[in-house]
Amino acid sequence: MTAPEAKPRPTIKDIAQAAGVGVVTVSRALNDKPDVSEATRARILDLARQMGYRPNRHARFLKLTHNPTIALVIKGIDNPFFQQMLDTMESIVRERNHLLTVVKVPHWADEVEEAITVVDEDLMAGVIFLGGSFTHDAKIFEDLHVPFVMSTVPRLDHVPDGLYSSVSIDDRLEAARAVRHLIDLGHRRIAVLGVPSTDESIGLQRLLGYRRAMADAGLDVDEGLIRSVPHDRSDPYTYEHGYRLAQALLSERPDVTAVFAIADVIAIGAMRAIHDAGLRIPEDISVIGFDGITLGEYVEPRLTTLVQPPDVIARLTCQILFDQIESGPAQHVFIPGSIRAGASTGPARDDGARGALR
Repeated sequence: MTAPEAKPRPTIKDIAQAAGVGVVTVSRALNDKPDVSEATRARILDLARQMGYRPNRHARFLKLTHNPTIALVIKGIDNPFFQQMLDTMESIVRERNHLLTVVKVPHWADEVEEAITVVDEDLMAGVIFLGGSFTHDAKIFEDLHVPFVMSTVPRLDHVPDGLYSSVSIDDRLEAARAVRHLIDLGHRRIAVLGVPSTDESIGLQRLLGYRRAMADAGLDVDEGLIRSVPHDRSDPYTYEHGYRLAQALLSERPDVTAVFAIADVIAIGAMRAIHDAGLRIPEDISVIGFDGITLGEYVEPRLTTLVQPPDVIARLTCQILFDQIESGPAQHVFIPGSIRAGASTGPARDDGARGALR
């Protein structure tokens, strides 16, 4: 059952519209400033009470503090894609006369619970969550009393939209696009290197996108071609995991003709394993990744990947956070991805199965 939509918190813009006055007038009335008639002030204050307006103490905090801080809570600080976003975010935060503090969170931890524990609400003006789970309980957001934005995390199931903001691509949709690229090249035995079905990160959404593409093409999903790291406390988004998953896949399923990796780091690790097995990319096996990290353009062959634009996501994330700090409403934005064609994908080989590894 879908959770009820939370009623957005009214802003001074809403009060201004209801009162038929300007935002500046409302701000002056609420902050007991001069140049507002007593009748207008009383009407505005009465409307504010009726509408349930609550002053945003963080917006006031910004005006009183010289260098307020934004907490950047990262799940996967070594992820090269996140590294591409850091410079943009830090530049924007500094332009707004804020400081950026980075908080590293393990892959297996709940990033919101971690933030509640480590974020000092009296010192932090806002929080950006970079990476994370998509299966939070709505109650936990009520315990985080600072403006925040979920970045690279899609809209959350069973959490009212008004409780949080988000900026991301549609991971399930874009993963399906990546797999369709392989299907269009004639591949049918397509493996996916990813995360277990019990995972709560965006990796599961990308796995669901793989299943969707196969189903849409009328292809049966071979469960033996779905590979993942054990569900333990290690970070699955690494070159090493990609290498190990591909090693096992090549040994057990020599008939595979293509690999969809849920992240470029996994794809690049898999490419190393394929080369070490004496196989050619894409003549023997095609490989497509997901993210669009810079390194993918410099491996041999150049990696074909589904690109999510880091600069666009970073800028929109910061924009929405600062809007919320100024009492703006929650917002949810999906950014389209795109296929960056490299040399790691090609037509499926027509010999049926590769047989023994060279």
